[in-house]
This record gives sequence, C-alpha cells and structure tokens, in this order.
Amino acid sequence: MKTSDKPAVLGGKPFFEEVVPIVRPPLKERIDAILADYRQILESGMVTNFDYVKKLEKAVANYCEVSRCVATGNCTSGLILTLKALGLKNGEVLIPSFTFPATAHAIYWSGLKTRLVDCESETFNINTGDLVEKITDKSKVIMPVHVFGNPCSIESVIDIAEDRGLKVIFDSAHAFGAKYQMKPIGQFGDAEVFSGSPTKAFTTVEGGLVATNNEEIAKKVEIGRNYGQTGDYNCQMPGLSARMSELHAAVGLNLLPYVDRDIRKRNQIASKYKRELGKLAGVRFQEITPNSLSTYKDFGILINKDEFGLSRDELAIALEKENIMTRKYFYPPIHMQDCYPELKAEENVFPNTDKIANNVLCLPIFSELTDEKVNGITEAITKIHTHAREIKTELHRQASTHKKE
Repeated sequence: MKTSDKPAVLGGKPFFEEVVPIVRPPLKERIDAILADYRQILESGMVTNFDYVKKLEKAVANYCEVSRCVATGNCTSGLILTLKALGLKNGEVLIPSFTFPATAHAIYWSGLKTRLVDCESETFNINTGDLVEKITDKSKVIMPVHVFGNPCSIESVIDIAEDRGLKVIFDSAHAFGAKYQMKPIGQFGDAEVFSGSPTKAFTTVEGGLVATNNEEIAKKVEIGRNYGQTGDYNCQMPGLSARMSELHAAVGLNLLPYVDRDIRKRNQIASKYKRELGKLAGVRFQEITPNSLSTYKDFGILINKDEFGLSRDELAIALEKENIMTRKYFYPPIHMQDCYPELKAEENVFPNTDKIANNVLCLPIFSELTDEKVNGITEAITKIHTHAREIKTELHRQASTHKKE
C-alpha cells in the first residue's frame, strides 16, 4: 500500500498497489474441504441434483425455519418458477424500480407484466405508500426486494397483500442470513428466493434457493426445474433446465456453518465505514430497517455533490485511480433500462429511485476484507474529499481534452 500527499487522479501514487475488489466469495479457508467433496462427487458420477443438493435443501430449510427449500440453477430461474407455480395466466407483478434487472427479467419470462413502485429514500426498499397507489385490478403479486440485504417492511407489505388478496414473493437474492424482527429471512410471504451467486454473503458460486412453507409451490418448482417433468418425460408444465449441480451444493454445504460469522464481519466493516466516512460532508448511508439485521451484500454511500465537492461518478473515477473497485448499484434502475421501453418513465415519476440511483456508490465489502484495507479505503476517500476542487478541475480538463481529440 502506497500513499502520497496527492490523490492518484492528481498524479500521486495509488493508495493500493493491487486492486481491492468490490467483493470476494469466502472460499479460502474451506478450499480443501470443498475439493474433497468434489472428488467424491466426481467419482460417484452423480453430478447434478442428487445427494448434496438434497442435503443443502434440508440444511437451508432448517436455517430459515421453513418446511421446504428447493435448489435451482440460479435465483432468476427460481423466481420464474415460483411465479409460474402460482398458476397465473396474466396480471401484474409489483416490484421496486430500484433493483437489479433480474427481478424484472423473471416477471418477463414468467409471462406476466411488471408494475413499478418507487423506493424509500432512507432504506432504499419498496415504498409501501407508493405501493398502495400502484395496485390495480390487474395486480396479482407483490415482489419486494431486500435491497443490499436490508429487510424491507415485511409486515406492512403482507398486510397490504392480505387486504387486497395478492400473493407475496420476496426477491431475497441479497438477504440470505438477514433477519426481520430477529426472525430469519426466508419464512415470509408465499415464498422467498435467494441467490447463491459469488457476490452474496452466502454463496454456492452459482445457484438459487426457493424457501417456502407452501408445499404446492415447492412441488411445482421441483418439477419446473427439471423441464417440467417428474421422471417419465411427460411434462406437467413448460419447465426449465434449472437444476443445481452437486458441485455448487457442496460449496454451499461447506460455507453454511460460517454464514452468521461472515455476516457479522460485514456488519463490522459497515460500522467502520459509517464511523469514518460519516465525518465527511455530503456522505449519507442506507438506513437499516428497525429491529433487523442486514447482510450488507453491498455497502452503498450516497453522495451529495454540492456538499462533497464531487459527483458520484467523479468519486468513482478517483477511486479507480487508487485501485479501489466500486459499483453503481443500481444504475440505471428498471424504469431507465433500454430493454424495457414500455416501462421507461420521465424524471420525478420515481423521485426517490432517481435520487438514489444517480448518487449511490458501493464500496468493497466482503468477510475477508482486512481492517487495513478498510482503513485505506476510508483514508483514500477522505483524501479525495480534501482535494475535491482540484480533482473536479482536473477531470473537467481531461474531459475537454478528450472531446477535442
């Protein structure tokens, strides 16, 4: 790690000699155990949806305190199959516009329509006031997202759904290991669907997990993940090739005992970020839902450019020069995605979503991130803040030069 008086964007040495990644799956200490399981799986010849998958499903169901868990190839296929399991032929699914595109993609591939809702400016989660306003006679399902692993207002969402006869499926992609009113996420609504991709606090490297107390949903997802057939090749539904491999399940089984520890570590990192960066003008943080535990799948800071001295995008450029990786989650939001022209909206239709999406920057966070690197990241941002005026001038100069060329 090298430092100098000036930020790297102004010609100083980068704070880090090597790039600090935005995330890294917590695999290092379990590699030998995982490889031993891989040998056993490969020698058996049973590599997909067999003993390890069954063990993982049982372990996750116990962890989430639900009766059933069904493993899928990824979270998106899990969401598609869960929506299909409801047996709806048409209708709208209400989701926040501030979410990863896969939330909307799942609705598209299930054959239903998307209805977008604004988010809360504090928690980044679905705004229940706007949700009520958006419900119509076409509404069939509410599909909230626990953004960055921060549980949404589950009780309010379920009350709204029950009053209007709607189903609730939680896109819990970020939230395995989170708690709402100190109960494990996974046991709420008609079903919850987790992601096991490498960016998550709990990972199967790739994969999805559908948690539910609804036996009918579980059975239909089980059938649907195997092309829609039960073994006789007479398909009961138009299914998907969405089975989880034994290799991915083995990763999950080896990491599950450590998930609570890893989430505690992420929360400690988040606390350190808040303590140090909260001293800077123009920096704000996502508020965690009361009496809840976030996984901090992502740690986002909101930048007020007038107070901080730089825009979110300018800060991202400056941090890249320091070898600190960042991400603009979620930009663009769903109502600005090119693939959904029918959902595109003018400014201020989703005011909270626009403000967050245009100003949020996610910093590195993962359980193996050292205190030294966290301190370095906060020092680098503090230095950039101190030199904000010079950096803005330099970036404008570079942009003008590039434009002339």
